[in-house]
Amino acid sequence: MNVYRLDNPLGLLFLLIPLLCIIILIAERFIFKKGVNITGVSNFKKGFSLKIGGYYITIFLIILGLILMAFSLSKPQSGIKREKIISEGIDIMICLDVSGSMTIRDFFTKSRIEGAKEILQKFIDKRKGDRIGLVTFAENSMLRCPATVNFDLLKKSIQRIEIDPNKQSSTSLGVGLASAINRLLKIKETKKESKIVILVTDGKNNSGEITPEAAMNIAVETGIKVYTVGIGDREEVDLDLLREIATKTNAKFFHAKTSGELEPIFEEIDKLEKVKIETVEFTRYKDIGYKYAFSGIIIMLAGLIMNSLFFKRLA
Repeated sequence: MNVYRLDNPLGLLFLLIPLLCIIILIAERFIFKKGVNITGVSNFKKGFSLKIGGYYITIFLIILGLILMAFSLSKPQSGIKREKIISEGIDIMICLDVSGSMTIRDFFTKSRIEGAKEILQKFIDKRKGDRIGLVTFAENSMLRCPATVNFDLLKKSIQRIEIDPNKQSSTSLGVGLASAINRLLKIKETKKESKIVILVTDGKNNSGEITPEAAMNIAVETGIKVYTVGIGDREEVDLDLLREIATKTNAKFFHAKTSGELEPIFEEIDKLEKVKIETVEFTRYKDIGYKYAFSGIIIMLAGLIMNSLFFKRLA
């Protein structure tokens, strides 16, 4: 981010010089008038002409040049502000259901998956210092993006998620959760207390070689929190199972009847899993006063030359 400052703010006092010039010009023109009235001329009607307008333009240029030169004495500087984030961060793996039922439209014109994709991207934008990845699951699980700080890459992976509404697929919740946990366990350089899974589903486990309970036990043994979010009515989602997974992993369970209710849920998760972030700002400045001084000299010289050669007034 570009930032500006004055290295010598007292230099702004030199702006009194062009201000004094303006006061003198006004006083000389309208208060202390010079010259004498000439019979037969003083009664002529005064009008506006190109030369009169040009004269005032030259005066404006001269004053503007003085202002710019006076301002340059305050030593204006510009710099680029950079922010360095120092934190341990959290490793987050989003585990998203992409079975056929996620194409149900229960939030205005958006399907559950479209609503979830939109809210996930907003959630990602709020996180700083974290690594976030994405695993999707239906009949099988798929790693869409490993835990990364490259959020642009992650959001593109989310945007590319498509579900065929005509294809009926089962829900391997246990396989999806186990896959997300496994991806977190492969990250060795962070503490286990700093690893969480956000499981989003609108169905019940009905396939897969790994049961949700088995995946939950792995999370419990390794200290990984699993926040669970169920979308839909009680008949559609195994709310008791999701609540049990969240409770036993020291996380929290959420229920959204429609994908439109996901935003406040992810806002709460964002608040619950905040880490202490230390930011260090540093800025490298460079002097730009010479630009104002050079511009002021050019403008004032232009005004003086035009005033002397083309728009000189007698009174």
